[in-house]
Amino acid sequence: MTNGPSVTSVAILYGSESGNSQDYAHFLARKLRYNSLKPTVCTLDSFPLKRLVTDIQYLIVVCSTTGQGEVPRNAKKFIKFLLKKKLPEDLLDHIKFTTFGLGDSSYPKFNYAIRKLHIRLRQLGCKELCPRCESDEQAPEGIDGFYAEWEAKVIDALQKEFLNIFTIDDHVLLPPEISVSVKCEDSDVVGNGDLSPTRNGAGLSLGRIVTNTRMTASDHFQDVRHVTIEAIDQDLSYAPGDTVALYPPNDDRSVELLLESQPHWLEIADKPLDMPHPPESEGGFIDHNYLTLRNLIKYHLDIMSIPRRSFFALLHHFVDDSTEEGKREKEKLYEFSTLAEAEDLYNYANRPRRSILETIMEFEKNLKIPLEYVLDLFPMIKVRLFSIASKSSSDTVEIIAGIVEYKTILRRIRRGLCSKWIKSLQVGDSVIFSIHKSNLSFSLPKIPNPPIVMIAPGTGVAPMKSLIEQRAGQQELHLFYGCRFSNKDFLFQDLWESFEAKGALHMHPCFSRDPGSRVKYVQDKLYLERETVAKLVLQESAIIFVCGSSGNMPRQVRMTLVEILKQGGPENLDAEQYLLDMENSGRYIQETW
Repeated sequence: MTNGPSVTSVAILYGSESGNSQDYAHFLARKLRYNSLKPTVCTLDSFPLKRLVTDIQYLIVVCSTTGQGEVPRNAKKFIKFLLKKKLPEDLLDHIKFTTFGLGDSSYPKFNYAIRKLHIRLRQLGCKELCPRCESDEQAPEGIDGFYAEWEAKVIDALQKEFLNIFTIDDHVLLPPEISVSVKCEDSDVVGNGDLSPTRNGAGLSLGRIVTNTRMTASDHFQDVRHVTIEAIDQDLSYAPGDTVALYPPNDDRSVELLLESQPHWLEIADKPLDMPHPPESEGGFIDHNYLTLRNLIKYHLDIMSIPRRSFFALLHHFVDDSTEEGKREKEKLYEFSTLAEAEDLYNYANRPRRSILETIMEFEKNLKIPLEYVLDLFPMIKVRLFSIASKSSSDTVEIIAGIVEYKTILRRIRRGLCSKWIKSLQVGDSVIFSIHKSNLSFSLPKIPNPPIVMIAPGTGVAPMKSLIEQRAGQQELHLFYGCRFSNKDFLFQDLWESFEAKGALHMHPCFSRDPGSRVKYVQDKLYLERETVAKLVLQESAIIFVCGSSGNMPRQVRMTLVEILKQGGPENLDAEQYLLDMENSGRYIQETW
């Protein structure tokens, strides 16, 4: 090995919003460790940039695309560094690299982030280890199909680079990446799990719940909450389009069920832990004086999420296979970790929306998870982002949250971790939150206060409320709002009517389930008002802002707008290109999830 590259010279960096890119990065890292390599795995932003020019020879980037073709929040500093104009063209000519993009072709700027990263790395001298792969969630084979093909190429390429590496049987349990232990078995108990977390992350605020009100009718299928948070430790600064990040904890009952499923954890649950190298956590870690297994589970380990492949790749090692039952269970869990059994994993975990906690409880008879592996096994609780629904304020911020509750094929009621927590919040309760800037612009360089056409079904109306309250009376505002029933889920109806009465807002509502309603969806309402929309866009340089759930809605809205431009514009107008130009110039903004 002295004449070849170092097994530690491989870095796998990821940019992730929902955790998918992170999971694929860690899954690939595990594969490489079983090929006797020792890759560094972390977010793009947390990677020490100096290492790029010193000891990294092989760079693998796994990244999703968010917003208007942007890199995720945990990759912004990295791309900002790469885009510096003064960087020499041969800065990274010692690195071989490859990239994997997680994309969804229903978005206008499909896989833009990974293309941007890939092109810039090549401009700085990087050479391709193997070709870039752009996955598409909408494809029949899904992201897994793209990943499997790309992973095989990556491993094959690295095996050619590292001639002396050897393969380790993946049934062998490797040492933990992030070790956790009890500081001392005789340590005093330091906490009972009821403590509020003292977090050390930058930009975090302590707040108090002022209101938590249900907005939809009691007999409506969805509970939508209007939540107001008052900052109690610092002044706030935000603008329309910005988001609030919340950090939900697990409920005490779920924490207790996990501890009870692993009896060897109960006696150490409230003793201080030793963690030499804490993992990345957006919310910061609770004060180390109170870092116990119980608090670690409650505030940081996501035990309510659906288990991913990387979870099963480690979990199967902890099953006692000394009995026939144990052997079957170990084999079953191992199969869930292989790409070849993607359908079985989907049917077991994703289709019934089974949680990590439920999975562990199902196999608890033969399952014993060592404490030192908890941070390798469990994903971290991820920040939940909500569009701000209030005009700029220094002391309060509002959000709209749809409570996620539904029955699965197992006939069990599922509640999202954050939804369950938000629903339980009482006036006066303390919360930790932070403000995330979006840098969305609702103005144009040469046109002061242009009209804004807002298109928002359901809870997508949150940033529109912020924008309307902030800009009412300053520019022409049109809101195309869609919901199911005019008397059940028409959010902020009184507010819109008050703005209309003042002449500060043009309201265009539609109701998809109202009996006798001819116009059901926002795209239908847009087409009905096509002459007005065409005039606003083509003659008055209006900005279009679309917000709501991803999938069919944004596609239908885009298609409708193209048709409106074709009909309302000059004969030689290329409507598709015109809309694309609007997007590139900041006149067409799409925020979907």
